[in-house]
Amino acid sequence: MTRKGRPTRYRAEFCERIVDLMREGRSLDGCAALLGVHPDSLYEWQHRYPEFSDAVRRGRAAATAFWEGRLLDVANGGAGNAQLVQWALRNRSRAASGWDHAHRKVEISGPDGDPIALNTCSTVIDARSLTKEQRDGLRQALLAVRPSD
Repeated sequence: MTRKGRPTRYRAEFCERIVDLMREGRSLDGCAALLGVHPDSLYEWQHRYPEFSDAVRRGRAAATAFWEGRLLDVANGGAGNAQLVQWALRNRSRAASGWDHAHRKVEISGPDGDPIALNTCSTVIDARSLTKEQRDGLRQALLAVRPSD
């Protein structure tokens, strides 16, 4: 059976090139642009060419090591933006594993799949009617549940 369509642009030298590019911290999709191919081509090549799949695995490990090294450098007082490096690591992990760390959708239902019944209660507290000790206690309780920055 012969394949139809455009001939592949895959070249064996892409294996080392992909590792070199990813060693700089680049993503696989970013490497596609630098190689002048569509990202889908790189994913297809991983399935068709075992040596390319191995190169991508080595490249991903090298890219993760790059970003971990940057994070450790910043943590030890080096120049850089720790938040940016953490973002890069988190997104690298998501891209490599297919897992989205930022979002999770959880659906919960009641018995037999029915909606869950909610009981709401709203109480208004007039802080002017509280004693100083009660206001201090309320303040401490509210500060204890405040989200961290």
